[in-house]
Amino acid sequence: MLIIIKQQGSLSQDKLASLLGSGPASVLKWRRAYLTGGLEALLVENRGGHRKAKITPQAESQLAQRLQDPKGGFRSFIEIQQWLLTEFNIEMGYHAVNKYVKRKYGGRLKVSRKSHVLKSPAAEAVFKKPV
Repeated sequence: MLIIIKQQGSLSQDKLASLLGSGPASVLKWRRAYLTGGLEALLVENRGGHRKAKITPQAESQLAQRLQDPKGGFRSFIEIQQWLLTEFNIEMGYHAVNKYVKRKYGGRLKVSRKSHVLKSPAAEAVFKKPV
């Protein structure tokens, strides 16, 4: 942007944006940063992502245990959302819980199991015995 301004002089915001291949709002932000703080202001990293996590380490460990437990697990993401609210007073949206569980644990709660959880291995062995 600075090179184009030095070569071609003062340009409109839209013309400069089309020459750079970016949006006019970005050009406006860059111009203001350069005018107020110079080149140092343009080189400052201003990305977000510093939000504090809502799920505490204690809640995370108990959630991992419940997700691994075949008998006491969750049946839906809404159930996880309500469990977090009642047990830890953590209020999260449905999609936030959904994305968190899928990203962190690879959770897919609506997949059916191949066999029943309460099935007795002894009864299965008796059934499979040849006559």
